[in-house]
Amino acid sequence: MPRRPATTSRELRASRTLLRLPARVPDHVSSLDVLVNGHRVWSIDLVSDESLHEALDHRWPAPITPFLEGTARIDVADSTTGDVLWSTSVRFGRSDQPVEVVDALGRHVALNKWGRLGKTFDGADEGLQQRLLDRLDVLVELLHELGLRPFVVGGTLLGAVRSGHILPHDDDADLAYLSELSHPADLSLENARIATDLTSRGYEVVRHSNAHLQITFRRDDGLVDGYIDIFTAFFTPDGQINQPFHVRGPMRQDSMLPFSTVTLEGRDYPAPAVPEDWLVVNYDENWRTPLPGYKLRTPRATARRFRNWFGSYNFQRDFWEDRYLYDPTSASGTDLRGADALLARTDDGDMVVDLGCGAGAAARHLAAHGRRVVGVDYAESALLRARGLTEGAAAERVTWLRRNLIDFREAADVIALLAEEEGRVHVLANHLLERLGHHGRATVWRTLRQYAQAGSVVALVVDTVPDPEVTFRDPTTWHLTLDEIEQELAPLGLSLHGTTPLRGTARDSVRQPVLTYLTTAAQS
Repeated sequence: MPRRPATTSRELRASRTLLRLPARVPDHVSSLDVLVNGHRVWSIDLVSDESLHEALDHRWPAPITPFLEGTARIDVADSTTGDVLWSTSVRFGRSDQPVEVVDALGRHVALNKWGRLGKTFDGADEGLQQRLLDRLDVLVELLHELGLRPFVVGGTLLGAVRSGHILPHDDDADLAYLSELSHPADLSLENARIATDLTSRGYEVVRHSNAHLQITFRRDDGLVDGYIDIFTAFFTPDGQINQPFHVRGPMRQDSMLPFSTVTLEGRDYPAPAVPEDWLVVNYDENWRTPLPGYKLRTPRATARRFRNWFGSYNFQRDFWEDRYLYDPTSASGTDLRGADALLARTDDGDMVVDLGCGAGAAARHLAAHGRRVVGVDYAESALLRARGLTEGAAAERVTWLRRNLIDFREAADVIALLAEEEGRVHVLANHLLERLGHHGRATVWRTLRQYAQAGSVVALVVDTVPDPEVTFRDPTTWHLTLDEIEQELAPLGLSLHGTTPLRGTARDSVRQPVLTYLTTAAQS
């Protein structure tokens, strides 16, 4: 918790758009914490950009501004000492309710190193750190059993070396294994075997790439109870140490092996032979200075190299996870016209696969009219909300399936539904295709081709005109023209038929959505 104010000056001012400090930040302060009603929501790194010591105006980060409605005590504190430098009490808007920056589950969150809101250890329930370390201990031993060389990295290593304690602003545990391989194809196969082994042991594994696995742990009620990342580390012949997705730089072999031991919260963990050398490559020379507001910036060449070597199955996942965690309107306003069209073309008892189901409005609509539904999405927050909103008879007819359609291995599970089901299986892709990006769309087209060849009804709803304020950051503003779709379908022997413009709302007049159906060349 922050201490009482150590500096008094002119008043700290806060509006919905920015914080105005009353004076320059003292030179000895390397990072500022911004607290709202006693909870840290944002930190400002003053080392990476020294000019910020002079800056008085600091704009609220965009993810925080939607929460600024109501009363708040704003504290600006030294991240290292906890001393409060300036404070003020304000009311944003007309509400008298206290401001709370929380997720959909009521958990306090803060801006993380990715510029996104996330739960951190300093805002988590008591016991989470110990549970996560217990799980980390088990995974270290398990990777040893698999013949691998595990060691701690990232914030876990940083906390151990810097203080022997978990970083309060961190949000997970970081583990890697040092592979003896160096070719991307060999490393990818090794990683796939590890993922398969972990899954067979009951772990919930999310594949971020062919070199990065994330293990998700849950409470009994299904809510997330922490993550542990497992990264692939390896040397390349050019003398570079690599740990996708971020770490690549020169390092001597004897800086890595033989492993040393670091202590974290009284527990011993394997670490690079010279942890300091690793931390310089992972962060920079300022790694010893606590910077809760530090932003991890991967050099473009490194990011491009790792994407080409190991793929990336994360495209826009963060956007959708955040949307269903923090946006209270994300479960409303779903366009049901595609679902209604499927009802007219299918029979009671048929199965419908709702690809990109989001919070499940279309799936519930189909189930309420007698269809059995499998709702598929890669955003766990969407499926969590979908389960919570599905009650009664609909809950008996809907199955929720977390699958990443960008990953062809997981898309194969969606194709397998055709073989597993004796009756008819149809597909709804409601505003999915224009929001995927071309890499994910290529996999989805191949998945949908299997359904079209089986005689299924495959209904698509697509925006054909972009939002006037289109931005890469928001996939809901994207579009896909019919000509672009036909060009992508032609090499696959697919085409569209029964295309109908959807009109009737103000949004329709701007985005010009269409309802259309997928067919094979043999059927057309």
